[in-house]
Amino acid sequence: KKAPHESAVETAKRLCRDMVAMDDCGIVWDFMDIDTIEEETQSPSYPSIRTVYRKELIMGRVTTTDASLLQRLGLGGAKDGSFSIKDSQNYTRTYSWLSASDCQARKLKLRFPAERGEISALVNAPIGLEEEEAKRFLEESHVDLSQWGTGTYKSVAEFSEELVKGEAALLRQPDGKLLRVVDIVVVKLLSDEGKLLVEAEEIFKGHKESRKRLPAVKRRSDEHQFLAARRLLKSFLRLSDCSVIIDPDDVRIIEQKQESTSYFGLPTLYRKRYMSARLLNTDSKP
Repeated sequence: KKAPHESAVETAKRLCRDMVAMDDCGIVWDFMDIDTIEEETQSPSYPSIRTVYRKELIMGRVTTTDASLLQRLGLGGAKDGSFSIKDSQNYTRTYSWLSASDCQARKLKLRFPAERGEISALVNAPIGLEEEEAKRFLEESHVDLSQWGTGTYKSVAEFSEELVKGEAALLRQPDGKLLRVVDIVVVKLLSDEGKLLVEAEEIFKGHKESRKRLPAVKRRSDEHQFLAARRLLKSFLRLSDCSVIIDPDDVRIIEQKQESTSYFGLPTLYRKRYMSARLLNTDSKP
């Protein structure tokens, strides 16, 4: 299974190291050509829960010419093209090398169907309050809505959308007042030359504004922090998933409480998660 912070290539490398002991075989991965598909099937672990498996298929090529390594893998000498490995959990698995025609005969998928589409059929579950519910809840909690939707302040409808998307949550403080909580993932992305990626400016509807800040995205309340970082890299920065390595051991959380500039009279706690990542150049192998 793919860990939240991993790219497809990182997961493939871990699989080859921990399950088939091939990390010393000089495998070259084609991370520019990865097939993805979503399949709904019955889970062997949780049979009563609908399960969708998102599968990524990545091609690798063994480049080692070491005769002893090839023989160990069943690719040299008198071996029949099979080898067995016992992993760290004492599972013994046998692997075989098959030709493309053999794979086809056994109905093994080497490519996913081209018509599968690029858009996921899965959508994020709504987890907040609809507009009327949000308005009633805010009024019952004595939040002054008189300036909402005026000037630079956002409306109740926009606040409701934020809650439904999971981009913010409401907490009740010990004194009974409401607190808006926004969880932000901030990525410190370094190039191989040690340069830091910074958002320099933003242009919206012809208006240019200087930013000078690190790339960041709001984390959904039902979203893992590393998945939010991957979404930022892929959807906003248009970077290949396999071109960035995230350090799972370098995450720092800072909380800042201040008055919201978007919603009058509603104090906000900004929980910022700073994480480090490294951008690979085209010649690097993650």
